[in-house]
Amino acid sequence: MKYYCNDCSYSGKTGGPAGECPACGSYSLVRRAQQGADSPAPARWRLVLLAGLWGYLIVMVAWKLLH
Repeated sequence: MKYYCNDCSYSGKTGGPAGECPACGSYSLVRRAQQGADSPAPARWRLVLLAGLWGYLIVMVAWKLLH
C-alpha cells in the first residue's frame, strides 16, 4: 500500500505509527493501491514522435550555433 498526504503531498510506503503523516504530522493520509502494475505502456507512435521532436530540436540548435 502507498500512503498519500492531502496536506503536504507526501507519498511513501510507510505511514506514522498513529496514522499521521511522517513528513508534516497531519492526519489527512489516504491509502492508495499500487498503480504501476496496471498502467499501460505508452503507444509506439508517441515514442517515435518524442524521439523525432528531440532530434529536430538538437538539429535546430546545432544549425543555429554553426551558422
